[in-house]
Amino acid sequence: MSEEIYFKRDVLEIKESKDLKYNREDIAEILNILILKSIRERASDIHIESKENSVKIRIRIDGYLKNYEDIEKNLGVRLITKIKLLSELDIGEKRLPQDGRFKGQFNEQKIDFRVSITPTIFGERVVIRLLKNNVSDLLIENLGFSTENLVKIQELLKKKSGLLLFCGPTGSGKTTTLYSIVNYLENENLNIITIEDPIEYQFSDINQIQCKNEIGLDFSVILRSVLRQDPDIILVGEIRDKETAEIALMASLTGHLVISTLHTIDSLTAIDRLINFGIDKFIIATAITAIESQRLVRKICSICKGRKGEECCNDGFIGREAVEEIIFFDKEVRDLILYRSTKELKEYLKESGFKNLLENGLSKVEHGITTKEEVVRECFI
Repeated sequence: MSEEIYFKRDVLEIKESKDLKYNREDIAEILNILILKSIRERASDIHIESKENSVKIRIRIDGYLKNYEDIEKNLGVRLITKIKLLSELDIGEKRLPQDGRFKGQFNEQKIDFRVSITPTIFGERVVIRLLKNNVSDLLIENLGFSTENLVKIQELLKKKSGLLLFCGPTGSGKTTTLYSIVNYLENENLNIITIEDPIEYQFSDINQIQCKNEIGLDFSVILRSVLRQDPDIILVGEIRDKETAEIALMASLTGHLVISTLHTIDSLTAIDRLINFGIDKFIIATAITAIESQRLVRKICSICKGRKGEECCNDGFIGREAVEEIIFFDKEVRDLILYRSTKELKEYLKESGFKNLLENGLSKVEHGITTKEEVVRECFI
């Protein structure tokens, strides 16, 4: 991504409450207060929704949308225009979706804001994703994986080849997992290249490439080029089609460690998805070293112990962590993919001690990390 797009934009300075005048007509101050509230509440997204006579603002905290405020229609329109200006978008375009981003700083903390705007029946709707640019906080040890699975994943990350697939629906934490792995692998002796759409975190010593689908620069095109860049490790943000899948699998067979994601409900379904793409079973069985699937569950607040303390947490929870299931490809798994059915593979995994999402989730309930209701809601497939 070019410097003028990503690195040289003006940085929005987010002020502390004591420095504000609380002028309800000042759009800059309204936006500042909204962002400040979102940071302090650990929100991941801000939703600004145009209604018939007002504009509704909600913030997403630990996966749940929470009402923030309803403001007058004219203030809402001005607020959206301010966001467009910050994101260098067309303020006159209200008929088509637009995507952009801007950068902010709160105290010493740098934050990226990813903006998506789309037209609705009563006006434009804006979603702002908050991305705290503290890559040092992205630790694989803090994801929530069981100790056994974490150790096995770390061993696979030491290998020089193979494909690791991370699966789950939108909002299941796949991107955070991938970035935590990149942070874990970052080494000046390695050529690590990422292909992303979009780039969400910046790494100083890693080569990151942004997809630009509008000019034909998609995952498969970039991946072909990257293979000529002498990579050691390749991160492919998402496998979306047969061509990208084939190139990623072949790259892993020719001396590259490849890490990617796939949108499937669980680990076994990922195998079926690749087969449905038209990928040869032999390549799937040979190239893949592990398939992980995950969900995010809210963690019980350690202060109020889930009793919904208003000051310490939201509804008795604070933060989230992953619940995972991982198929590690041994000889038996590879043979079952080649010569047997998915049903037989599922039976073998059950007999060999494989724990699915629900079982690993209930283990977290036993350890007092989350509640049974959370696990059933997120992990019951």
